[in-house]
Amino acid sequence: VHICEPVMALWGLPGEAATVLLAALMSMGGAVGVAASLATAGALTGHDVTVLLPAMYLMGNPVQNVGRCLGTAEVNAKYYPHIITVCVINALLSIWVMQLIV
Repeated sequence: VHICEPVMALWGLPGEAATVLLAALMSMGGAVGVAASLATAGALTGHDVTVLLPAMYLMGNPVQNVGRCLGTAEVNAKYYPHIITVCVINALLSIWVMQLIV
């Protein structure tokens, strides 16, 4: 977790917030659970969780979407990394926007 502190500091969040974003890659519900657990433990504040909420949903659990949506729609697999990258960039940008709003 301390490894992530310098990176997450770019978004004004503690290093523990990285675990929420990593969970969002796998599942939005999982990310909510991780955020709630870290908030209950005192690792994240209410402000931190509020800032992370849009990012959790904009990340859009791309691992599941690849199988459920992109695979079913027969999207060419060479575009998967691009689609996932857009999700991650949107999520990271939303954190900066939320820091300005909240």
